[in-house]
Amino acid sequence: MKNIRYGGSTCDSSEEKAILKSVKASIKSGGWQAGKEAFKMEQEAAKVLGVRYGVLTTSGSSAGLLALSALELPKGSEVIISACTFPTIFNIIVQCGLIPVVVDAKVGTYTFDVAEVEKAISKKTKAIIAIHPLGNPVDMVALMKVARKHKVKVIEDGCDTWGGSINGKMLGSFGDISFTSFHAAHIVSMGVGGGVFTNDKKLMENVRMYRDWGRQANTSEKYNGNKWKSLPADYDSRFIYEKIGYNFQILDLQAAMGRIQLRKANKIKTLRKANFNYLVKHLSKYEDLIFPESVVGADVCWFALPITTVGDRGPLVRHLEKNGIETRSMFAGNIIRHPAYKGVKYRKYGQLKESDYILRHSLWIGVHPRMTKADREHVVKTFDDFYARVA
Repeated sequence: MKNIRYGGSTCDSSEEKAILKSVKASIKSGGWQAGKEAFKMEQEAAKVLGVRYGVLTTSGSSAGLLALSALELPKGSEVIISACTFPTIFNIIVQCGLIPVVVDAKVGTYTFDVAEVEKAISKKTKAIIAIHPLGNPVDMVALMKVARKHKVKVIEDGCDTWGGSINGKMLGSFGDISFTSFHAAHIVSMGVGGGVFTNDKKLMENVRMYRDWGRQANTSEKYNGNKWKSLPADYDSRFIYEKIGYNFQILDLQAAMGRIQLRKANKIKTLRKANFNYLVKHLSKYEDLIFPESVVGADVCWFALPITTVGDRGPLVRHLEKNGIETRSMFAGNIIRHPAYKGVKYRKYGQLKESDYILRHSLWIGVHPRMTKADREHVVKTFDDFYARVA
């Protein structure tokens, strides 16, 4: 039986060689944490996005936590987010002592409408998290106008996208700060890992401090001297802690793999778009299926193909899985429907009717670069068989 999975890194001997070279260097030096390879990848990834700074970390989830922490918003401030989100990205708002403001996601785009976001802004609103679900972008041009008008910060969640753009400007470069995932399931992979990106030097320093146990970012002087009166003058500057931070550092071998993946990103994007376009072309004949729509000017690097059914999703999902086609529900659908958030303080804008519909009717299937012509044909035939039987 076919086994058509949506995720998994695409690697060959070039990644293997880079990893082994890094491992040998780490054995020789005795140091395994982020080093030369990580520094180079941070620079190379930031250059791809067209921003000044990049910081690597352990996952997209921890990257999101670092990005929001770096803003250092007053406790109790509101952060607007789409109801259709991954749980760990919703969680970072709560973990930072902030209040989520949940806005409806729309069937077809699977992200929020910028006009509704503006209506949801209050005097307490300090930030907006713009999620690009499965690579499909928020209207960042419109969102940034709203954000600047109301003087709120924008964080881009690019975990599902790498290489996507709007009018030639890269996703991940619009907001004040952005983050992405380099997990094996995602578009560019370090095995596991994530990254934070910004043009703001102060935010970059904050991200590094929160990532590295909270220790101070500026260590140009070897010793404390007279900087911190509560510490001895001869105290090692590298171990002065300014913030309550985390330990979210990576291994250098992960970055060695990631650098090879970055060089393959355009090829990966091309293959994903080709698979996406083929499936939409051959499946859009079915009136039961709603296919995605994108903002004008978007060049999407699709992580997967989101589909919403008009009728019951269940029989289709079971038929696809029975025939070896892996499916996933659309993130959390409506995040506040999940039991983890029963006791969490949040503000809801509107009724979230479309997010509830996504919760019950949406799914996604893969457009992975490893898909062959035979795989694509199998997917289409499986849908054809299902709807022939239904008819």
